[in-house]
Amino acid sequence: MNRNARSNRRSYRRFDDAEYERRWERLRDLLEERDLDALLVYSDGGFAAHNVAYLSNYAPSFATYLVAFTDPDEPATLFVGLNNHLQDAAERAVVDDRRVLLPEPGERVADRLRAAGVSRVGIAGYDARYDLSLPHGHYRTLETRLDADLVDATVPYARLLATKGEAELDRIRKAADALDDAMAALERAAEPGLSERELRDALGAGVADSEGHVTTTFLSTAPMEGAQSGEPLPWKRKPASRTVSRGDVITTEVSAAVGGYASQIHRPYAVGSPPTDTYRDLYAVAAETYDAIRDAIEPGATTDDVADALAPIQESEFDGYDVMVHGYGGGYGPPHVGTPDATYWPGIDDPATEGWTFEAGEVLVVQPNVVTPDEGHGVQLGTTVVVTDDGTEQLHDYPMQFIEP
Repeated sequence: MNRNARSNRRSYRRFDDAEYERRWERLRDLLEERDLDALLVYSDGGFAAHNVAYLSNYAPSFATYLVAFTDPDEPATLFVGLNNHLQDAAERAVVDDRRVLLPEPGERVADRLRAAGVSRVGIAGYDARYDLSLPHGHYRTLETRLDADLVDATVPYARLLATKGEAELDRIRKAADALDDAMAALERAAEPGLSERELRDALGAGVADSEGHVTTTFLSTAPMEGAQSGEPLPWKRKPASRTVSRGDVITTEVSAAVGGYASQIHRPYAVGSPPTDTYRDLYAVAAETYDAIRDAIEPGATTDDVADALAPIQESEFDGYDVMVHGYGGGYGPPHVGTPDATYWPGIDDPATEGWTFEAGEVLVVQPNVVTPDEGHGVQLGTTVVVTDDGTEQLHDYPMQFIEP
């Protein structure tokens, strides 16, 4: 490592050596249990960046591979997407063997695995729900060039990442505190005449004095009476220039992060007038479902138990819209639980979620999203929780209510 890279490492947030040793020990236990000689972790940025960052402290923004070995004497290798990203990786990563991925990325990765003499290689893609794994060309090259079995390890690796250590939980708690400040700033700003973009800016300003920053901002505004289908749902990845009016509802799905670890919250806001009867009823069903989900989650409980807890929605006149529970923290991981007839994400029968058993230390977002059948009215209510020995702990102090600024 060059002197500048060693010096600059002190400028970037990282965990202590003991934390990384803990992670690598857990990984090697997983590989030994599955009789794997190596694990090939792929990321192309976004939420998938955490797959690589968990072991390396380097969150890529471009195609990147981490090659990890069961043998502790075989050093891990980080294949960085572009050569002008190598300096950034040198300053951030705790993996000392860093190489550029281009040209011929499949061949470079295959050569590294062949040099280690592996016979069974686990493949950790991004998301088992969508069958997102390695790029097709890279996988074909590995099949051709390697005299080794390639084994899908996406789900067991996601399971490994789902249970957080204390150092990770500390960052998520700080992210939750920063996000509480952001939501309070939004509440202060939520007045007729502001645009959705200005409301988003208020969220960002709310964390200005913290060490966090706002990431996901799904924020929509619509009249509580007479909205178009889908208009009030928190689906907008980018807020619009629409101006808020008296009698509007603001629906939110907001995340904030500290050092690569995030928390998420969902609250509805009634601007200038109280919630209508329809919105009060929607909120009541969402709140009842939220409590039922939290009551269902404890160590040893399964996603089947959470699915049963969605009964308040299924027995109401309303529909479920979004996924109701998902994993969170460093990435948007499993499990993902929705109502069977949810418009956006139905049921629990994806390869990672089906049969999932909860453990202490998991971080989850509980987020009931309830809409009228015509989707002209909707409420999403939720927060981030951590599974404890006694059930779940809510990480946010921001009021759990229909906010009336």
